[in-house]
Amino acid sequence: MSPILVFEVLAVLLGALAAMITAAKKNLDFIGTYALAVVVSFGGGTIRDVLLDRRPFFWAEQWEYLVVIFVLCIPFVYSKTVHGIAKRVVARGEIIDALGLGFYAVVGCTLALEARQPVVIAVLLGVITSTGGGIMGDVITNEIPGYFRHGTLYTSSAFAGAVTFVALGAFGNTIAVPAAVSVAVGMRLISVWRGTTLPRPTWLQTDSHKMPSGEHEQPTARKRPKE
Repeated sequence: MSPILVFEVLAVLLGALAAMITAAKKNLDFIGTYALAVVVSFGGGTIRDVLLDRRPFFWAEQWEYLVVIFVLCIPFVYSKTVHGIAKRVVARGEIIDALGLGFYAVVGCTLALEARQPVVIAVLLGVITSTGGGIMGDVITNEIPGYFRHGTLYTSSAFAGAVTFVALGAFGNTIAVPAAVSVAVGMRLISVWRGTTLPRPTWLQTDSHKMPSGEHEQPTARKRPKE
């Protein structure tokens, strides 16, 4: 098994587990849990494959991912024992999510570099691979993607991990991969635990773009005059 496949397997499984935890929080049924796990696990990699013109898509080439996620969803949704374990895992959901973030960044950068893409494009595709599935998952669960809102460092953590991997690529995967994953995971968890964020946008500090009161309110029906 090639190193890139190992990293991809880890990323897919971690992404699926993070999605299943989200599904539990959203009270989704089995179909919803499986669908969300598949979309979150495969979304970013599919966008990457489209941009790199890679065929077949990675999840079609490794179709076993679909079966493994399906099998994992069954006890996750229906087993009381696994559900109890899942409750404890939920408390560590950020750790699982952060690990998936780091491995996805490594996979995206590696495939881009293997396709002889420039370093800047490799970093970009590392970030897209890390965040694309999560963005799709947020849309499916009717949430504004957290990646686009001011808050804890998610996309920035993926970016830092991707840059680290590219910068240390000359030293080989033995050094580059652990360093990149450590940077992405560490930055993400510190941000979550300490509330670290990027500087607040000007409009959040001053309300300079605040809409006039009532601008987006639905017009109320006019009362008919009494006869």
